[in-house]
Formats: sequence, C-alpha cells, structure tokens
Amino acid sequence: MASVGVLTEKLVITEHAFKVMGGPARLVIEHSPCRAAIARSACQAIENLLIDLEARYSRYREDSLISQINRLAGTGKWTPVDEETRALLQFCERLWEQSQGLFDPTAGILRQVWDFSQGHRGDVTHLPNLLKKVGWSRVAQCEAGIGLLDTHMELDLGGIVKEYGADKAAQYLRDNGFHHALIELAGDIVAVGSKHSGAPWTVGISNPDNPRETLVSIELNNSALATSGDYQRIIEIDGRQYSHFLNPHTGWPVAGAASVSVISDSCLTAGAVATVACLHPADETETWLTKAGLPWLSVGQNGKCSGPLAPPSSSP
Repeated sequence: MASVGVLTEKLVITEHAFKVMGGPARLVIEHSPCRAAIARSACQAIENLLIDLEARYSRYREDSLISQINRLAGTGKWTPVDEETRALLQFCERLWEQSQGLFDPTAGILRQVWDFSQGHRGDVTHLPNLLKKVGWSRVAQCEAGIGLLDTHMELDLGGIVKEYGADKAAQYLRDNGFHHALIELAGDIVAVGSKHSGAPWTVGISNPDNPRETLVSIELNNSALATSGDYQRIIEIDGRQYSHFLNPHTGWPVAGAASVSVISDSCLTAGAVATVACLHPADETETWLTKAGLPWLSVGQNGKCSGPLAPPSSSP
C-alpha cells in the first residue's frame, strides 16, 4: 500500500499500511516537510525488511531457512546459518532456560493434535510419541550450523520473529534520522521517541474477548508494548474451551491468562515475557511477571485485569 503524507504546519505525518507475517502492519512517522521522500523510502525499506524476515523464518514457506532445517531433522546434516540467526537461536535458548522449558520452539509439532487454525483436536493418544520429538536440548549447534537430532522434529521461531522485526524496523528508523515514529505489527508496538510535539504516543490494549474494545490506553515514549493472548484462538470441545498455548512438557493446553501485555525497551523482550507468562498456569502468571520486573497487564479468563497497567476499577 502506498504511503500517505499529511501536511501540518512545519510537520508531515507519513503513514504506511501493509500486511506481513500473517497480520496487519502500520508505520507512522512524523518529520519535517523536506524529509517526505526519505520517509516514504524508509517505509518501503521497512516493509521489504519484514517481508525478508518472513521469507527466511516462516514455517509456512517451503523455501525458508526454517523449513530447510526441519527437512534435515534426524539426518545428521547441518544447515549453515548467519550471525543474525545464531543470535535469535541464542535468545531462544536463554528464554528456554529461564522459563524452565515452558518456552520451547520445538513444540510446534504438537499442532498435529491441536489444530487451532481449524478448531480441531486430534487423537490425544499420539501426544506421548510427539513429546519425544519436543525439547530444545535436541537442537544441536556448532560452527557448521544447526541441526535437529531426531527425525520429524520441527523448529518454529514464530514466537519471536514478529517482535524482533518490530525492533529491527525501529532501529532502521533511528539509523536514518527519524526519532518520532510508531510501528505496529499485529498488536505489537514500538514507539520510536515521542511525538514531534513531545507528547507520548497513546496506544490501546484490546479486550481478548472483544478485540475491537480497548481495555486501557497506554502512553509510550521510546519503548515497546507486546501482547500475547488467546484472542479467540481456541478449541471448544464438549463445552470446554482449550487455549492455543501448549505446555511442551505435557502436550496439553495451558489453563492460564486470557492475555498478557508487557512494556519494555525492546519488543523482543516484552513479547518473550508476555508469551512465557501465558504459558504458565493462571496461579503462577503473576509470580513470573513480577519476577521479570517490567510493567504488565494480565487479563484472566474471567475478564478480570491485574498488574501495574490495569485500570484501578478493574484491579482485583
């Protein structure tokens, strides 16, 4: 989609909307009129950057790096990776360790039983065999590259790539002299500085039961907000709803928070903390978030809000 420039006194607001990584994306840049062409070029460059990340790391693309790694699972062959990919894998390993294995990028194979895209649950008796293929400890790395030790294992970086892309887009803007901008990638947001006026950017956290409804408005200044949650990605069987967050130790959905939002100086960190919070049982969510030491909002399955970002009327 073409970028749109809105002229105000001594200020141009360039907006650019497109779709990437399975969801909507939007860029808003405030700048001086003389930088309008550069802003439009920056928007296109960021769109291309995100498209490239999706092409490299999407499990849905047969020609992606992730698909190549998965095809070679159990063969003893290594897939060469660049420094950027190594850094992402190292981040995954640290998060796996810190979460005591709840965050595990090899757990995607469990989708063979839990198909949330179709709202279908398969034969749960297959879970024990699938769980034998789950475990970050079975991901081998060396100078030659990366390899998965067992056949039919799968690696999925979908839990971090979108947030990483938002941070990378923000850094691109800073590197090119734009310091008043907002990046939105399917609900994850990075504020590059403040608005040109000095006021913070105001964004909303949606109600997981009704994404069109805003639960609370948040002010961001040179920071990121990431949200993880069900957002109607559930399976209902015999009147019971199952979350799409799967425990990689048991193979079963987690009975946790409906959504968690976290603020950090990076979207990658905020998203990681929020995701792991949703992988905890409901009675352990707040402990994990408090330990992380970042501003947060948790919405329970009953719709009750808690955390430093919760509106006073909704806090327990």
